[in-house]
Formats: sequence, C-alpha cells, structure tokens
Amino acid sequence: MRAFVYEDASGRHVVKISGALEVTTAEAFLATVEAVRGGSGGIAVQVDLSGVDFLDSSGIRALLRAHRAAVASGGSLTVSGARGLVAEVLRITAVGELLGMSAGDPSGDRPSVRDDGEPPPE
Repeated sequence: MRAFVYEDASGRHVVKISGALEVTTAEAFLATVEAVRGGSGGIAVQVDLSGVDFLDSSGIRALLRAHRAAVASGGSLTVSGARGLVAEVLRITAVGELLGMSAGDPSGDRPSVRDDGEPPPE
C-alpha cells in the first residue's frame, strides 16, 4: 500500500491509497490517517480508494476504526473512488454507505455479475 496525502481546494484532507488495504497494510493506513488528523478535532478526511485493487476484512476494519476515531473527535471520514471488487465489497457490507459512498457513485465500476448470474453487457 502506498498513500499520498494532500489538501483539496475545499480544505478537506485527502488520503489517496494505492495497492492493497489488507492485514499487512491496515496499521500503516491507520497511522497515516491519524497523522493527517494530528489528534485534532473537526478535521474532514476523504479516503480516495481509486488505486486500491484489494480489500479484505482487515482493511474494512481499518476503515471503520478510522471513521470511528474521526467522528469521536468531531471530524469525518468518507471514502470515494472505489472500483470493481473493492466497490462491491463496500456495497455488500454496507460500509460504503456508512462512509458516504452512494449506491449510484459514478466512481464505482459496474458489478461483475448481474442479479441473474450472467455477466453484464459490455
């Protein structure tokens, strides 16, 4: 996992992640988000998942822990940019909705399988 941190035009802190967010990288992700927050309250953090290609239960737990810490200090943590299976995992677990990723988020790819089990049309 690699993380790039910047402040967008609205003053929101963005943590752009690439690679895998999983058991071996979850603590590094949490440390990055905590460093951005700096222990201060009221800070809005957006986690850009557009470069994440793998997300396991440890990654989901890390996102939830970061969100809980942000909210407890009067701030917020949202996610954006999830694609493919990462977006699907966030949707199925409802973690995406909790973290501000809407069901119609255009940043997410189409599901890989339709409700009838057939692949989606190209």
